[in-house]
Amino acid sequence: MESTRNWQQKTLSIFPLFSRLPAEIRNQIWKTSLAPRIVKWMRMEDENIFEVPSKTLALLSVNRESREAAFFYGEYRKVSADPRTMYFSPIIDYLLFDPGWIDLVGHANVSRLDPIGTLLPELSNIRNIMVHPNYTEERKTPTALFENLRSLQCVLVAADEKMIGAQRKHMVATVYDIDKYFMFTAKQRIPDIKRPYIAVGCVGWVGAERHRWHHPSEDHRQLVAVFDNEDQMAEHAVSLRDEEWKYVQERFKKGRPNSILKFRRTTGDSGCQSLSNSLGSSAAQPPSYSEPPIIQVTDSAEAESSTQDGTLYARNKRPRVEGDFQGLQTANSERDEELPGYDQIS
Repeated sequence: MESTRNWQQKTLSIFPLFSRLPAEIRNQIWKTSLAPRIVKWMRMEDENIFEVPSKTLALLSVNRESREAAFFYGEYRKVSADPRTMYFSPIIDYLLFDPGWIDLVGHANVSRLDPIGTLLPELSNIRNIMVHPNYTEERKTPTALFENLRSLQCVLVAADEKMIGAQRKHMVATVYDIDKYFMFTAKQRIPDIKRPYIAVGCVGWVGAERHRWHHPSEDHRQLVAVFDNEDQMAEHAVSLRDEEWKYVQERFKKGRPNSILKFRRTTGDSGCQSLSNSLGSSAAQPPSYSEPPIIQVTDSAEAESSTQDGTLYARNKRPRVEGDFQGLQTANSERDEELPGYDQIS
């Protein structure tokens, strides 16, 4: 029975009969596997700089048929060759960029340099874009002329999933700014322009990277949710906190983190126990830190010596005890037994 289960687990990870499927079914599978990616774009020194996450387009490296299907259904264009070849799909991927927010009042006298014009005509059929939000309290208008993308269908305001609860008011306000831009500014230039779908796009980590504290240098975040109003973002923030709390509970059920275990192995209870035994009955009651212990110095030479010795003198003369630290009691002055130094404790 065990051998049969192992054999099934090994064979479920592959499908050797895929090549025998009809070409129509294979093409539908290739098409379904094309997931949207977030491609960053910026203008630097009059050049278009693209940042595409690596190893996110597996169909280009499976076989010849998958590569041909990816270029056919995704219409991928090569946007950069340095430091590696990067592809962007204008009909599937999201182009993330800064639209260049400027003041709504008085912007007519401002020189508007449209960055989208540098993408035309090669990427004129872009359908999905994602823009950085306007984090100010003032109403703004974008410098980028969205109406030049005549195939535009979706405009999302980029929101980090971890900050969706704190930044949701800015996201909703940015959606309002983009909506007013299409209803008034863009419509004045192109009267028959169609308003695209405008919402908030939540960007977050998925898979094994979702609950990690440290992430790789590349940004592999994906679009995890889309919100139409502030209430949906608030609900997602609550569900995210519940998910993180559940993950922490399950994580600690498997054992304590390695950092805590290493700390306990390094310090342990043996050092404190041996020190407590060496003290003997010098402290009948545990002290409290509510009042500082009084140190009496009878000789000026001894005071000068204590100042020079510094911390080492204080360590060797200060008793260490264990307990709840509820009451304070100074060291027994009638006891002449020398307390052991830190270098004498095993």
